[in-house]
Amino acid sequence: MHRVRPILLMAVLAVAIGGPLATPSALAQSTSVDTWVQIGTRTPDAGCVVDVSAEVRSGGAGVGGAEVSVMLADDASRQLISSGSSMTDGAGVAALVFDTSAGYGGQKTWLDILVNGSYLGGVSIFITAGGACAGAPESLQFGGDVSTVASGAPVQAASTGGAVIIPGILTYAQQRNLSCEYAAVAIATGTLGNWVSEYDIEAQIGLSDNPHWGYRGDITGAWGNTTDYGIYAEALVAALNAYGFNGEVSYDGRDALTAQIAAGHPTIVWLGMWGDQSIDEYTADGTRYQVTAGMHVMVAYGYDDGGVYLSDPANGGLTYYDWGTFQWMWDVMDNMALGVS
Repeated sequence: MHRVRPILLMAVLAVAIGGPLATPSALAQSTSVDTWVQIGTRTPDAGCVVDVSAEVRSGGAGVGGAEVSVMLADDASRQLISSGSSMTDGAGVAALVFDTSAGYGGQKTWLDILVNGSYLGGVSIFITAGGACAGAPESLQFGGDVSTVASGAPVQAASTGGAVIIPGILTYAQQRNLSCEYAAVAIATGTLGNWVSEYDIEAQIGLSDNPHWGYRGDITGAWGNTTDYGIYAEALVAALNAYGFNGEVSYDGRDALTAQIAAGHPTIVWLGMWGDQSIDEYTADGTRYQVTAGMHVMVAYGYDDGGVYLSDPANGGLTYYDWGTFQWMWDVMDNMALGVS
């Protein structure tokens, strides 16, 4: 199957990056749905706005208040061309569009279908010179488990207390073994409406043994060691600024994290997935820094009295940790966080 990578789920990376998946976690609430999608045409010309309708059902009943998203990207380069989303009505039906204006005749693209941020499937769209914008409808059916954390409506946590959720959180699987930080930036910026690819962010950043100053190691190396490693919050701020975003670095713990989320800022968090496996190293000028075996990065997009909702680039899915488990991993990294706005 060909599937674009800008916003998607890629289970294959769960094998390549097995470490984070082996730690204690509980998925956010999910439900099984069937989704019927009708696309106005699969062979539009460049410059077309193509109608898409979707009906979401669970247990035979229409699911109202679900967020349906479509994302069109080049099949080869994975460059995002168009995206859109809409909430289902009381009958479980949503109407939305994708726009081929940024494409060109002869281009092969892929259209992702997501419900509540969970990838259900997709289909090839061939941008065809002289093609009509409608008139050749095609119906498709997808099924799978999706998060019940609806992006457009208040969410009540199933555990204790009411949840605070940032609307429209995206799911995305990192493209290389050690690109979780750049993938987290893609998730955060995409959630805010202007997706910046992990490759574009990477291009803004240099290498450094000190991850506070740049990327440490080989991004294609094996996960879990401290030689081929990653990057910390401070070194991402200038790259975010280059694309019109602000990055606020914090080491101030739970209150600062919940304040960022409540303000609508997806917040990248650094976690020691194996507990405290940290060692200290020093730059030539004597600056001390910490590196931690088993370090991983996710995007916090919600919280409730029981724990934290996260979008995990290791597997392109949504994850929930209770506060105790989350804090155990986060404390290892000194509560490092980067709020994106």
